[in-house]
Amino acid sequence: MRSSTDSFVAERYEPARRHEADGSAFDAGPAEPTGSRPPRRPRASIRRTIANLLIGCTGADHRAVTERDRSRFTSAGALMLLTAALAAYAGASVAAFGFGTSTLAALPYGLFYAAFIFFIDRSVLLTIRPLRVKGKGDKEDIRPRRWVSTGAIRIFIAVCGAILVGESLLLRFFDSSIEPRVAELRQEELSGVLAAWDDSQHTAEARLTTDLADRRAQLTAAENLVTSKTGEVNCQLTGGDGCLGGRGPVYQVKLGELRAATAQVPKLRTERDAAQVRLDAFRTSRDQRRAQYADAQWGQIRGSNDLLMREKGFWRLTADDNSVKAWRLLLSLLILGIDLAPLLFKRSLDRTSYARVERAALWEGETNEFVDAYQLNRNARARRGRAGDVAEHMAARYEEYALAREELRLATSLDDDTAEASLRREERWLGHERQAADLRRAHRLPATVPPPAAPPASLSAAVPTETTSTDDASSPGSSGVPSSRRRHDAEDTEEA
Repeated sequence: MRSSTDSFVAERYEPARRHEADGSAFDAGPAEPTGSRPPRRPRASIRRTIANLLIGCTGADHRAVTERDRSRFTSAGALMLLTAALAAYAGASVAAFGFGTSTLAALPYGLFYAAFIFFIDRSVLLTIRPLRVKGKGDKEDIRPRRWVSTGAIRIFIAVCGAILVGESLLLRFFDSSIEPRVAELRQEELSGVLAAWDDSQHTAEARLTTDLADRRAQLTAAENLVTSKTGEVNCQLTGGDGCLGGRGPVYQVKLGELRAATAQVPKLRTERDAAQVRLDAFRTSRDQRRAQYADAQWGQIRGSNDLLMREKGFWRLTADDNSVKAWRLLLSLLILGIDLAPLLFKRSLDRTSYARVERAALWEGETNEFVDAYQLNRNARARRGRAGDVAEHMAARYEEYALAREELRLATSLDDDTAEASLRREERWLGHERQAADLRRAHRLPATVPPPAAPPASLSAAVPTETTSTDDASSPGSSGVPSSRRRHDAEDTEEA
């Protein structure tokens, strides 16, 4: 797509740009003498270079942008740089609040956030709405599509970034008014923490008080028991109503109970005194421990995230003062408009010739891709439809090949068997002839004389083996004798 765009630019806009360059050179008037003043770089060239850089910030090719559309792309690039500068300051301020450092020390974080906002805006401006066919038949029309999901996501991210930038700047603007609200929030948080601590201390004090009351009750019960047992022992000694006088067995039992009750009193008195000491120590050290706990919690509250505290204070300030609420709304809308200005330029940039060229190139690429995919699908369907016929034809060809190969194998086997049978028959005849010759030589018998009407050796050799064997088997005599046998007989006759 980029190559087609470059070729289009070279064909359409290169002559016009050369003509403008030549025209600017002729419009400058006659050249001044070189000796009158030192040569200086024209200001128009510097402005054009800056404009080209701003156009490059939008992601467009400055060579493809026409003179009529250069102002739009230049304005969009300038707004992108302004938005990035605001994002750098806002990011540095947020990092300074969060890390408790100066804005200058947190500048790298601001630059990173500015780069993020810059490239998000650039990606939105580079998003090309593709063309689509609307309608059918005579009412068919080609128009740009609506925003796709990717473009909507980019716009949503850009809006969120703009809101963050605006909120950070508002925190800087209302810093002096937010500080008292932050102090109030910290005091309220400390009061809540101390109230929770006091509740826990009251619970602990009530538990100690209850324990002391239980110890006192146990000691009082033990002392009353000692008093009653002492009366019973005295009654046994002196005698009286219901008591037998003397130191008898009853007296010994009552005396043992008195001793046991008396032994419990010192232990219970010691436990009561310990519970009283614990309660007194708890009440004495409570104020000191409360002051220490308050100091520790105050240090934690002061060292907590300052950005969240400022945001809470800002919301409280906004809720309490209607004028702050109005100013906050107006400034938020203003900063949001500045941050979203490059995105607002997107609508105007979509109507430029550069955007039309990009859409045309994108449409051409999508159309070519659709045509290629359709052609591949059609070829695949055609091949899939002819797959059965091709398979049947190949199966028939293979069947013919297998039959022909089997026939050739059978013919070859038959020839081999025939040749082997003839060879064995010849070997058998030769064996018989040699045995007959040996017998004749051994017994000095005359050789058989062939008849005069015997065919020549050439004619007998031309007769097939099967015919010779048939004649030999059917007709007796020398007419069925092979030529090799007759030749051996002739040799034996000459020797005799």
